[in-house]
Amino acid sequence: MTRTADMTSRSTSDASPFPLALWTDAVYSRSAIPATLATGHPIAGQAAEELDPPLHGRRVPLASPTLRLSPPSHSPASLSDPALLAALLHYSYGLLQHDLTRGGWPLHRAVASARCRYPSELTLVTPTAAFRFDPLHHQLVKMDGEMTGHQAACPGAARFVVVTSRFARTQRLYGDYAPRLCAQEAGMLLGAVHLVAAALGLRTRPGQDQETLRGLCAGRLTALGEHPMGHLEILPSVHHPQDRAWPPPDLASVLRTRHSGAMLFDPEPAFAPGELAVDLGAALAAAPFTHFSCHVLVQRVAGLTPGHYVHSGDRLCQVGEGDPLAMLEQIGQSEGRVSMNFRSTACVAYIAVRRGEAVARYGADAFRRVHLVAGAAAHLLCVVAARHGLAARIHNGYDATTAERLLELAPDEETVLFQVAIGTPRPGAAFRVPVVF
Repeated sequence: MTRTADMTSRSTSDASPFPLALWTDAVYSRSAIPATLATGHPIAGQAAEELDPPLHGRRVPLASPTLRLSPPSHSPASLSDPALLAALLHYSYGLLQHDLTRGGWPLHRAVASARCRYPSELTLVTPTAAFRFDPLHHQLVKMDGEMTGHQAACPGAARFVVVTSRFARTQRLYGDYAPRLCAQEAGMLLGAVHLVAAALGLRTRPGQDQETLRGLCAGRLTALGEHPMGHLEILPSVHHPQDRAWPPPDLASVLRTRHSGAMLFDPEPAFAPGELAVDLGAALAAAPFTHFSCHVLVQRVAGLTPGHYVHSGDRLCQVGEGDPLAMLEQIGQSEGRVSMNFRSTACVAYIAVRRGEAVARYGADAFRRVHLVAGAAAHLLCVVAARHGLAARIHNGYDATTAERLLELAPDEETVLFQVAIGTPRPGAAFRVPVVF
């Protein structure tokens, strides 16, 4: 399947939010981005109140989140444990930081999001009801009517966590480019739930198939333009050996400090610790999906020779030597110029998927599926960076065709979906404080 087939025109009768044209308009170019984005103003006619109505329903308070993430010591892990349920939701998609900088983006959740629009929604689905997570109030909102007497459903009986996306939140700034950003974030959120669940002793089975999603979301989409994205089945708990490589025992504190750097990503030209590479290998080996590759161009990581590395098994293996700056600046082109200061990064990771194979099998739905795969891995990279005091910036300002060529991906088959720059953040004017419930 070549890119010629990807250039199929959008059809107004196609209800899919991911037409094949997105590969050309949003991945191989940025032509879907509206000119108004440069001004920071919403697209005319996009009223947030009409397109993104608030949640209504009976509210269920959650316990205060714990300060550490670990399996229960005296009983199997279960969502019926109020502390475990609260921790899973808070550290997957809750509000963790408040930016006090005037004019900044004030509320930051556990995953990265374009301009902090956070289009994703997280819903717990039990055999008889559904509960949507409200991060702002650290509560659940019951979606299937009132809870009365013995008929009341318990959130702890949830068997599935469902990720949906309200595109309107992102479309107001990004127009037709929003589906890509929403798909990227949905993948990161799916990876976040998988990671936190593992730290709490829970097992999950991530899923992408449309039939299961439609069943889980039947009658439960609350807004026009809300789209099912992915789900995770909650499975019986499993005992984790104390010496497991991933997730790390300090995951809660790592997630509380994770950030994407200053608005202008301009890190210090400092070496990252050698343990970064070890953690990258272990984290990617524990990713919920395996159908991706990760290429890392290393400049400043202690103990590693500068060059091109590829993730294999649970480690990074070098496939090319030499200063990768020229490659970074050739790949990192946006609107004809280098999109960020690659000269100061410690390393830059590129997550690629087998686009051609996915399109041949799933058609337009391949776009959603492979972004879930890549997004889950991208979140792990961001968490690893945070564990070592580094910032990780997901930046779509790169040339996918050049990336294919220089990273020696399979032509017209493999495609880079994420570029993640990692570096030592400089002191900035922003002042953030932790959010405590």
